[in-house]
Amino acid sequence: MKAKKSKIISILLCSVMILGLLPTVAFAEGTSVAWIGETGYETLEDAVNHAVSGDTIVLGEGKYTLYGKNADTKGKNLTFVGQGADKTEWGIGATIPDPDKFGTEYNGDYSFDGSGTITFKNMTLQSGTADYLGFIRADNTVVENCVINGKTFYWGYKTASFKNTTFNCPSGDYALWTYSSPEMNFDGCTFNSSGKVINVYTDCIGNFNCDFVINFKNCTVNGNTSEGKKDKAVMNINDSLMGDYNFIINLSGNNVVTGVTPDDLNKEYSKEQKDITCSRWFEFNTKYGNGNSGHTVVSIDSIKVWENGNMVAHEIDTENDCYTDGYKDDAYTITIGDWEKTDDDCYIRVVTKVCDYCGYTSEYEEIGYSVTYTDGVDNTEIFKDQTTIVPAGDVTPAFDGGTPTRDGYTFEGWNPVVDETVTKSITYTAAWKEVVPTNPQTGDNSYLTLWISLLVASVFGIAGTTVYSRRKILR
Repeated sequence: MKAKKSKIISILLCSVMILGLLPTVAFAEGTSVAWIGETGYETLEDAVNHAVSGDTIVLGEGKYTLYGKNADTKGKNLTFVGQGADKTEWGIGATIPDPDKFGTEYNGDYSFDGSGTITFKNMTLQSGTADYLGFIRADNTVVENCVINGKTFYWGYKTASFKNTTFNCPSGDYALWTYSSPEMNFDGCTFNSSGKVINVYTDCIGNFNCDFVINFKNCTVNGNTSEGKKDKAVMNINDSLMGDYNFIINLSGNNVVTGVTPDDLNKEYSKEQKDITCSRWFEFNTKYGNGNSGHTVVSIDSIKVWENGNMVAHEIDTENDCYTDGYKDDAYTITIGDWEKTDDDCYIRVVTKVCDYCGYTSEYEEIGYSVTYTDGVDNTEIFKDQTTIVPAGDVTPAFDGGTPTRDGYTFEGWNPVVDETVTKSITYTAAWKEVVPTNPQTGDNSYLTLWISLLVASVFGIAGTTVYSRRKILR
């Protein structure tokens, strides 16, 4: 009986677990395509019309849109959750934008006109390649764990936030414009581009009376520009219509850019050097009007690198990065002048550095000191004096030639002891120790005694032999 009860309990537990999975299974098996809690709806617009502000609408696999559906979104905060970017797709605007409306906002998507915060999670958002596409007049938009294909101009009219989202830019075109969002946040996003990424531009005069803030944190940009074509930095900026306000651009964390050329003097149209940023992250569009009008402030890890229409400095170290890219890549052509002796027992030379990217030129004086190695022997040259002029703070050069040698002497080092770095002009003198030959000690008779002993033994031996021979003859 106990075994039977245990079996029944196990079946019930399994049933509970299966029931917990039913909403996911229902996506494929039922007629509902959208769910608010446990309630399913046959159409997306039906779910939206029944939703109250704060609701989460779960979408099944398939393609969705509210464009032209007259769904009631005004005043609502809504979250839409898909089954993954490869399973759920949301169409932004018309499948084929009206060519008669090209160049106007009327190809945009008014589905969320007057809504509060609209959030998209776990899906692909599909836009077109025409200008002025996107969600028009929602207060805030949030996109998380999504893929965005195509070009967009309109997101939240107060804020637009993108987290862990991949942007696939149209071929040779921007993924988005900062046209309508006074605050845009990109956190952990990836941009796949082919020459353009983001167009930083808006008509602030008469439309917005505030700064436009753009935040990048831990983002990756992959550039793949066709050979022979010029690319643009990640952000192409035109701040000529900002009025009394600024673009505030903040980069923080580990942001990586590959396949994008730093802003330089070799673009398809000429720029003054003051307008060159020497950065892969931002440049100014001066092709049409005054794109660099002094209304952009760029900071990296909270350190300002661009302000009032000029780079703050060409060489800036931040917590996670460096500015400029010329400095970061050590892309310099360096010309070094000759050393000239001063009255202070030191030397000075002029060093000129020209950035290979932007042409920025810096010139500075470098202090050096003499380091001399000498043999310390009068009237005889053991080796020629070696003198080198070394920049202050550099490692002391070693004597050229290995360990010095001198007949009858051993080398015992340098006087004074060689310093690790050069801090002053100095002479190191070789220290020698004379080699003394080893001779027998005075009064040592050991060899004499030995010779006498041998001589005595020889005499006795000869005498003994003679006596023996005589006796033999007498016999």
